[in-house]
Amino acid sequence: MTFFRKVWLTAAFLLLAQTQIQARASETTETLVIVTNDYPPYTHATARESFLPDLFRAIGKEMNVRFEFHFRPWKRGEQDVENLEAWGTLPYRWSEERDRKFNFSDPLYIEDSPFFAYNAQGAKPAIRYETLADLHSYRLGGIQGYYYQPWYEEAGLNVEYALSEEQNFKMLQLGRIDLFSTARSVGWHVIRSLFPPEEVEKFYTLEKPLLPGAGLFLMTSKDYPNGTELLERFNAALAKVKKNGTFESLMNRHELSVNY
Repeated sequence: MTFFRKVWLTAAFLLLAQTQIQARASETTETLVIVTNDYPPYTHATARESFLPDLFRAIGKEMNVRFEFHFRPWKRGEQDVENLEAWGTLPYRWSEERDRKFNFSDPLYIEDSPFFAYNAQGAKPAIRYETLADLHSYRLGGIQGYYYQPWYEEAGLNVEYALSEEQNFKMLQLGRIDLFSTARSVGWHVIRSLFPPEEVEKFYTLEKPLLPGAGLFLMTSKDYPNGTELLERFNAALAKVKKNGTFESLMNRHELSVNY
């Protein structure tokens, strides 16, 4: 056997061994389904990369799991988690009602949710309130199933519900509603993507937010097999990527600025 043939056979053997090792590793890597909706700038159904899928890719490396993202309407996502068709859904605010049905991770990030308003003349009249009931004379926009729905109902507010942030901001600009609340970065991202600069300047936020700086979470099933252990591993991996600089690096890549 010639020297070159020995080298070729050795290389072929090493390549085959490496392929088999990788195949066995992929077989042992658990896949966890995460359900979300289009929620720019954090998740984009049409973009190749967005912040939360990239963050979960980094977390998955620490956990030795693969996260598979499915995009569904919000209510469908919750149903998929309840039916054990998915491990979790995100990003969600904590509420007592949700806490009775789901487990929550440590906060993925922290952000406030102000009320957005619009004035066609470009003025920004102050709208002050102490309790939600003080807003009874205003028409509010909302999304069915969001954390604030029971708050609005309890306060007896006049609310028109739509399917998305985009629809609410269009209604706000058309004067069909007076106020709409969403996460600050999401709101401004949607506004800038929908309207020209001269219209963007006519939007503003109320001084008092609906929800001060609070966490947004991964929400998981209480009945998922090994769900408690998986969530503990997830929280440990999340803490590690926050500590080692990966989280901040991803924020910079996606041009985000949030607390964590």
